[in-house]
Amino acid sequence: MAPIQADNTCLLYKERIAQYVSLPPSCLSTPLPALCASIFSPLLLSYFPPARGIVLAYEDVELRDSPPPPPSNKSAAQRQQQRQQESDSDDAPSPDPILLLHHIDEYASPFLWATATFLVFRPTLHAPLTGTLTHQSRTHITLSYLNTFPVSVLAAHLPSTWSWQVDSNTATTTAARYKNGWDGRLRDEGGCWVIEGEGKAESGRSVEVRIRDFDGRLDGKGKGKGFLRIEGSLLGKDEEAERLQKGKERA
Repeated sequence: MAPIQADNTCLLYKERIAQYVSLPPSCLSTPLPALCASIFSPLLLSYFPPARGIVLAYEDVELRDSPPPPPSNKSAAQRQQQRQQESDSDDAPSPDPILLLHHIDEYASPFLWATATFLVFRPTLHAPLTGTLTHQSRTHITLSYLNTFPVSVLAAHLPSTWSWQVDSNTATTTAARYKNGWDGRLRDEGGCWVIEGEGKAESGRSVEVRIRDFDGRLDGKGKGKGFLRIEGSLLGKDEEAERLQKGKERA
């Protein structure tokens, strides 16, 4: 995994997390790949509450029969180098420590501690985020972050320099539908947002927004999966508060 920059606005974090998990009896001969396939890989691109974000990748998986020691500031490469130096300093190679699994009552599967370092996408309130414009309508625009995560920006949180322009062909078609008795309750008006002094906001354009709200939760089906909802704004905090106050006064 790529190193994470020490930046307050960075949304990517590395965090080492330990889990007390069970190992199926059929996987006793290959515990490491079995736990990677059954425990860690299903977490990819899903919301993981202990990490408080979306898991993008994992590395440096370690199996233990006791709780792991407190986390240190050393990276996975540094830990591997330290273990290599310790093994080189010994005169005779020492055998790998025996992993003792824990059985609980009559439960068939033994338990052990599995620890891994996760690369986590963790949104932060009011942090800047740059995404690619993928969809636009009169009510909102949608951005794609890392080509994976959708970010919605409502029309109320677009600056006054953005204006919606209806497609002329769509306007003609809509008028014809009204003439034939269409009530207009279900419609998809074609058009695009136009930025003053820049022209049309074409799809594929990079747009930097401020994260105004986000919500991560499990799916409620008990399968450990989760989702992340992100809402952005092109307005500053003061400008957004001022616009909200004006809306309340009009109401």
